[in-house]
Amino acid sequence: MEKDTPLYEGNSIFRNQPSYKVFNKSFEHVDDALYTFLNEVDPDVLRQELQETAEVFKSFDRNTALKDPRNDQVPESAICDLSSGETGYSFPNPLDQHSELNLKQQAACMRVLLSWQRSEPVDEEDFVVWQATEKKRCNEQQRVQKHIHDYELGRKEIIYAPMKSLVAIYRKWYELSIRKLLNSHLNESYVTFSGLPQLSQCKSLNSQTVSMEQVELERIVGRVRLWPEVELTQEALSTLRVRLDRYAVREIKESAKLLCEEDKTLELEAHNIYVLPLDSLLMLLTTGSYIDLPTEMFLSLRESPKSSHKCMEFKSPFPARNCGWHTNSLILKQAFGSFISQPGQAKWLDFESSGAVKEVPDKITCDMPSTDLQMAYKPQSIDQQSSDIIDATTNSALVSWSLRCKSEGDDNKDFQIFTTLPIPAVNDFKSRKPLGCHLIKLENKPDSGCEIMSKYELISAWLQLKLLQSEVGHCTRISLRDFRPMLEEKLTLISLEQQLHDYYNTSMPQLLSNLYEFLKLLDTVPCGEYLLRYSPKYKDKFLLCNVIKEATAQSFQLHQLLTETIPSDQIFLTQSSYLPISPTHCGRLHEELQLLPCAFPAKANGRSVQRKKVALPKPEPVRQAPARRQTFRKWTDAETAAFRRRCKSEQKTRARARKRAAAKDEKVQMEKIMTL
Repeated sequence: MEKDTPLYEGNSIFRNQPSYKVFNKSFEHVDDALYTFLNEVDPDVLRQELQETAEVFKSFDRNTALKDPRNDQVPESAICDLSSGETGYSFPNPLDQHSELNLKQQAACMRVLLSWQRSEPVDEEDFVVWQATEKKRCNEQQRVQKHIHDYELGRKEIIYAPMKSLVAIYRKWYELSIRKLLNSHLNESYVTFSGLPQLSQCKSLNSQTVSMEQVELERIVGRVRLWPEVELTQEALSTLRVRLDRYAVREIKESAKLLCEEDKTLELEAHNIYVLPLDSLLMLLTTGSYIDLPTEMFLSLRESPKSSHKCMEFKSPFPARNCGWHTNSLILKQAFGSFISQPGQAKWLDFESSGAVKEVPDKITCDMPSTDLQMAYKPQSIDQQSSDIIDATTNSALVSWSLRCKSEGDDNKDFQIFTTLPIPAVNDFKSRKPLGCHLIKLENKPDSGCEIMSKYELISAWLQLKLLQSEVGHCTRISLRDFRPMLEEKLTLISLEQQLHDYYNTSMPQLLSNLYEFLKLLDTVPCGEYLLRYSPKYKDKFLLCNVIKEATAQSFQLHQLLTETIPSDQIFLTQSSYLPISPTHCGRLHEELQLLPCAFPAKANGRSVQRKKVALPKPEPVRQAPARRQTFRKWTDAETAAFRRRCKSEQKTRARARKRAAAKDEKVQMEKIMTL
């Protein structure tokens, strides 16, 4: 008998499988494989959760996070809202301290500062509040300055973390500058010839007055950029931040020789002349003040063949070897100058030899290449040098001026000086006048407010206004963190001199007097080619070095001096460098938070918070033998009133003593901060 035809059992892939009940489980069932996999806790994650409960879920792993292809960096924030103009900064106040002023008082005082910044009339009611709260504001400013100083010391690496990219860019720019010096100068051996005192040590024995007189603009070479407005836009800075490496590292052009040999010969027939570029003049005036300033420059002393007069010519100083505040601003200024030089970004002016000024239109370069569909596509990195970037158009002006000395016993003596400097040529959009200088200052602590300008920046702005005979300058303050504009500041000679006096105890007439004495000492040096150096080992001297034929144990080679170190920010970060917050500058942070500069946030309920009084140490009670019980008579009303008056008087005396002790302690702490 034939067997029955076997039934179809289905595909073999479905055989020997669990029954339907195995798959018919709820998702939350403990035996469900997917549920177990999704809820399994990784041991490493659990360990991080136990150690850093607050951080593991608030941040992501920067090693595996996606990077921005434009700058090859991990974005600090995954969400960036650019639709609003708010900065997103918050005043650092971990201890939740509050101001002695209430909300209305802070708002009134801030309106007074904003009116002064914008050169507008001040409201009388606000000014009354300003004067009434003067004592409270001064006391609170000292406490806030100490608070911000401690905050920066504790978070220095985090605050200056954005500076790392600027340091890397400065190294590339430094290599280009040093390469040009190596190609133009032989590798000769130098030895110290003599020591000259720094300008701070060059003080005259006689009472004398030195001033800058007979300032004249001789000639201008190159094109001058002309902006209708000086304010930098957020869009331009955001674009520049991404392309900073592309625009900052450009080929260094040699400055034009504005003072020809024929001009020098004619000037030498009458008196000695000094050729001092602006950078060289600043190096003489500020060497040793900051670690990130130039420390070497060439110096040439030559005699005239037709007269006994000398020509003392200072070359531009070498680039600074340490990175810090000033190198950061230098890189940003050069990058923005190259960025704004592209076609269509600004207007240009040409100064002809006859003195006429004409506007230069942009060249339209739109060559249409032939279409080749078979060409190979080759993507380029954004930081790579590209041919479509036009070199920055530079300009240089020659200014002649006299450093005149008026002393009591001698006749008037003056030094004829020639200075070269670039012209900013930007217009103030309110007064429509050309500005004498335009500084770009990076704000390192944008959460705390606007810092005071360094001594180098103040003297640089003062010299530019004085040499270009301008009344107004400008300073654009930009956040180091995200390149957001913080404040557009107006500069005048009076305000610059006041800041130099208040913050650095520096007087420009005294500084010019020191320069006069230094140039007199330099006149006694024999003619020749020298290298002027500053070494931290000799803090009060300039080392004057000359060339020797054979190397000795004390000599050094020029090329080795230029290439032995790589610029870094290590020395800057390890030093106690600190710029206090300015109490008179209201930036975007203060306007958004309605916060007075150098003040703690006010309480939301509007009540002012009194300062905590410092309790004086109480003397320990001395044990005494119990006295015999005596019978006391009852005091009269007059005796009771006198006793109460005496107690109140002693209480007030103790309170005044506590206030004096607290004020003295705060003054000592503030002096420590301001002397850094």
